[in-house]
Amino acid sequence: MAVSGMIIPGAALAQYPTKAFLAREIPEALREAFGTADIGPSDKIEIEAPHIASDANMVPVRIRSGFVNTESISLVVAGNESPFTAVFKLYESQNFVSTRIRMAETSDLLVIVKADGALHTSTRPIRVGRNSCEA
Repeated sequence: MAVSGMIIPGAALAQYPTKAFLAREIPEALREAFGTADIGPSDKIEIEAPHIASDANMVPVRIRSGFVNTESISLVVAGNESPFTAVFKLYESQNFVSTRIRMAETSDLLVIVKADGALHTSTRPIRVGRNSCEA
C-alpha cells in the first residue's frame, strides 16, 4: 500500500514553532524557532517590499534566497505585538516566497533564511502609512 502525499497531523504539528509565534520579544521568538538568537547578516537575501506601506493590513513582501539549499524562510516584524509573523518550509529548488503581512507600526522586517543547516538574516525598514492596523 502506497502512502504518498499524506500528512500525519501529529508529525506536522510537532514541527510548528508555536512558542515562537506566541513570543513577545524578538530574541525569545528566534530562540524558540531556531534555538538561537545569534544570526549573522547576509547579502544573499533579497527583500522586495514597499518603503512606505499604504495599507498596513496588507503589506506585500517577496523574498528570494540566494542560497542553493534553502530549507525555510521566516518573517519577523519588529513592531508587532507578536513579532514572529510567518515561516515557510521550502523543498528542493524552491528559494522564493511571496505573501502579504500585517504591520502594527513602522518597523523593520527581518527575514531569516535557513540553508544547509545555517541561519542567515537580512533586514528592511518599512514605514506604515495612514491606514495602520489596530490589533
